[in-house]
Amino acid sequence: MPIGDTIVARATAPGQARRTLIRISGPHTEDALNCLKIDTPRRRGAFKARASVFGPHDLPMLVLRFMAPASYTGEDAAELLLPANDTLVNLLIDRLCSLDGVRRAEAGAFSSRAYLAGKLSLAQAEGVAAKIAAESASSLRAADRVLSGQAGDEHRAWADQLATLLALVEAGIDFTDQEDVVSIPSDRLRDGLCELIDLLDAAIGPVHTSWSSDRPLVALVGPPNAGKSTLFNALLGRDRVVTTPVAGTTRDVIVEPLDLSIANAPPVDLADLPGLDEHTTDVVDQDAQRHATAILERADLILLCQSTQHQDGTDRTAELSQETTESASSASEATVFADVPTHIAMLRICTKADRHLPSPLADLSVCARDGWHLNALRRHIAAHAFGSRRADESMLIPRHKAHTRSARTFLVSAVEELTNQPDAELLDAELIAGFLREALDHLGEVTGHIAPDAIIGRIFASFCVGK
Repeated sequence: MPIGDTIVARATAPGQARRTLIRISGPHTEDALNCLKIDTPRRRGAFKARASVFGPHDLPMLVLRFMAPASYTGEDAAELLLPANDTLVNLLIDRLCSLDGVRRAEAGAFSSRAYLAGKLSLAQAEGVAAKIAAESASSLRAADRVLSGQAGDEHRAWADQLATLLALVEAGIDFTDQEDVVSIPSDRLRDGLCELIDLLDAAIGPVHTSWSSDRPLVALVGPPNAGKSTLFNALLGRDRVVTTPVAGTTRDVIVEPLDLSIANAPPVDLADLPGLDEHTTDVVDQDAQRHATAILERADLILLCQSTQHQDGTDRTAELSQETTESASSASEATVFADVPTHIAMLRICTKADRHLPSPLADLSVCARDGWHLNALRRHIAAHAFGSRRADESMLIPRHKAHTRSARTFLVSAVEELTNQPDAELLDAELIAGFLREALDHLGEVTGHIAPDAIIGRIFASFCVGK
């Protein structure tokens, strides 16, 4: 990012509000205020002012003035609090950017300058970004832990604990000719690694499956030939999976990001699952059913698809109308969701509604062929998919969580290698050391890498080597 010039940007989100904030930072801050004919003292403080911008009418505002280096960015800076009128705000910013040396700020520019000025650490800057992107109270708490330094302190403690164990393993490899150097026993190493894994698990939060995405997971489920794959393609806006009139075409779990910008929501992961049938006897189908059930246990929202057509294409709307909602839905759910936690949100979707008629058994009827009610379904997904967010039970922001999970994977591999070893010995030390180095590298992505020289330093601190 270029520095040395003056940047300006709206610092509050657009939308319904009474006030908005415009932020200015850089050496031409005073010139920018003079351009608006704002006369404030050249000292830190909050001042009432009137800006002459558009004809004879003055614009009242509150000016917050900051003098270098005592500002967020470490530069001369100002913040203008004024009425939240989009047209007014855009005209004012255009006026400021007409000055030489003043330009619109790009994303992250103010925090980048704060980092370069030593006002923010890199971890704190990441915490700012995570706080802006937070979608729930839990993810907001995770971002606050980064900003406060608590998350960094924890990762450094884990890395320190792991580096010490690695040093003890490598001491037995590299200094076996020294009489005072004894390799760490496998039982002691295993206990230390299990203790560390428990700490990582507490921070990562519950892991329901191997699913690693931090987006909400929405699963399309229902009996075979319920129109799930056709609806899947229609929601994505492209032919991602094969669709045929033959029941059981889908035998694998297919997951793709689903754009929800039409509902002013971030994307979710949409999963197309095989048709669920408890009576299947085919080995491949049974394996597909197990994969589908695993995804259901992880899902944040389930879309239960039921078709208004029989397999031969004839309409069954009248038939459905004669059934009671309670009896039909309870029978379907008892079969499909016997092992799925009951707190997962669910929407009943009537598919293949070619006649554009509502179903008595559905929360929403849709037609994937002509797009009827698909945008309404996207809005329903946006309204319900972010409710549980069990991934938010994690104490970590997404990037830290990904590296911590990877570190845990290598630690588990090391423990598995140690499981059948004699307690007093350490076999395959090079292999185990490799697992620990990989885990340490991933923790280092959060804390900063621990160099090999630091490992050697721990060896010399722990043993009397080379006396």
